[in-house]
Amino acid sequence: MLRDGEHCKICLAIPTTQNGLDIDHIDGDKTNGDPRNLRLLCRSCNVSEENKSRAQCPSDQGEREREEGQPSTRLAKEAVDYKGGSIEMQACFLFELDYRDWVLKEVKQRGAFLKKEAIFAGAEIVGCSPTTTSKYLAKLTSSAGPIQEYKDKLGDTLLIPRNGHRPIENLQEVVTT
Repeated sequence: MLRDGEHCKICLAIPTTQNGLDIDHIDGDKTNGDPRNLRLLCRSCNVSEENKSRAQCPSDQGEREREEGQPSTRLAKEAVDYKGGSIEMQACFLFELDYRDWVLKEVKQRGAFLKKEAIFAGAEIVGCSPTTTSKYLAKLTSSAGPIQEYKDKLGDTLLIPRNGHRPIENLQEVVTT
């Protein structure tokens, strides 16, 4: 902030309580903390930049569609003015992509993730309500979503990858650890 000023380096917006500033890694490498690689962006520009970088290097189209949704849905979202829309539309624009990325990363890394934790920790991490994260999670676990729910022997609901990388028989260790 001392170096760059307290505004977005792309749109020059001054932060508000609704749209604060994020530290962006210009090269996309979150481990590269070189000050020349860091800049301040408003949430809107930061999400936009992340989406551009994802679109430039899809590793596998099928995997990308499972994680980001079908191309027709993405195009429709790009055509809609979320910033100028209702409060609900603005919330989706601000929180849904971050929540989606976080949940998919956790499920992929752990092999299974407690649903309650995904709802409440996710709400805390992205800054929205548990009701909102529940709705985002319902989309992710729908028949077209990249993850599915699994009830373990203890009655806890776990989130696992759809067409998962981890056999269901091995999930007991996740619950006890």
